[in-house]
Amino acid sequence: MHPIDFYILHTHSRQEKDLLACQLIDKAWHQGYRIYIHTESIAVARHFDIMLWTIKDDSFLPHDIYPDVSSNAPIQIGYTEQLCQGMDVLINLTPNVPSFFKEFKRIADIVDDTPIARKAGRTRYRFFKEKGNMLKTHDIKR
Repeated sequence: MHPIDFYILHTHSRQEKDLLACQLIDKAWHQGYRIYIHTESIAVARHFDIMLWTIKDDSFLPHDIYPDVSSNAPIQIGYTEQLCQGMDVLINLTPNVPSFFKEFKRIADIVDDTPIARKAGRTRYRFFKEKGNMLKTHDIKR
């Protein structure tokens, strides 16, 4: 069973959702985890590529876009259903449960405050609960 953290973000702002994702990525990386960020498209993956280079003025988070670049960076940003081997933490930024979710030690799922996102988040929550995973929710007010 996997620990899965649902972050319920009480804002409609895409920028706030992206910022929260970057903060979770930074925290997990500094704890020694290898992180896979699952996005919906190459455009979103490229957006996160830029964000991870610029999120902090005094440092950067070592990353690459998977599977476009073959590297050993501890943070990979993907946009396909192709599994990126050797990752510990899945940051899911899509409305669906990735088919490869069982391959991760931990999962973080961010749900923003729009009707469509909440509905999709509830569906993912029920799915994980039915599978017997350990679920925890975090209310994030910004």
